Amino acid sequence: MFGLFKQKNNKQLEEVTLRVGSVLHKQIKSAADDSSQESWKAVFKRMDDAVTAGYLFGYVQASFSEYALDEKEMDTYLRMIFDGIFPNEGYAFVMSKIEQLNNADDMGINIKIEEIAVDFGMGIDLGENDVVVNGGGLDVASGLLFYLSTGKIRGAD
Repeated sequence: MFGLFKQKNNKQLEEVTLRVGSVLHKQIKSAADDSSQESWKAVFKRMDDAVTAGYLFGYVQASFSEYALDEKEMDTYLRMIFDGIFPNEGYAFVMSKIEQLNNADDMGINIKIEEIAVDFGMGIDLGENDVVVNGGGLDVASGLLFYLSTGKIRGAD
């Protein structure tokens, strides 16, 4: 009987994983496809920054919040989604930003680390907000697309 609930939960988690990966990939692909030759470099530079890493992290965490996953399970879903978006590099990219922040005491706080922390935090807030406001809908989550396209955080004026 208890295995039945676990099986249902696994199916739901697979659906969430697919939906979340699709939402994130769609935003990134749209930003890349819609960028002009002049803005292409800026879009791709933003794809590699702390706001983007924070958004990815915040969006995924918020999307799985109702499932009470332990740290190891959450890490598995983070890896699947991030590496699905950026094959073999996505997870390392996001975790490298977190690692920089976790080791800030070792490096000594400086302006660069503070900027990374602020940007990562803004990205997390933006990702979480897209999940809450939009219910994670595939056609409506657009905070990352807007940021990648404009370099601005929607609503942070």
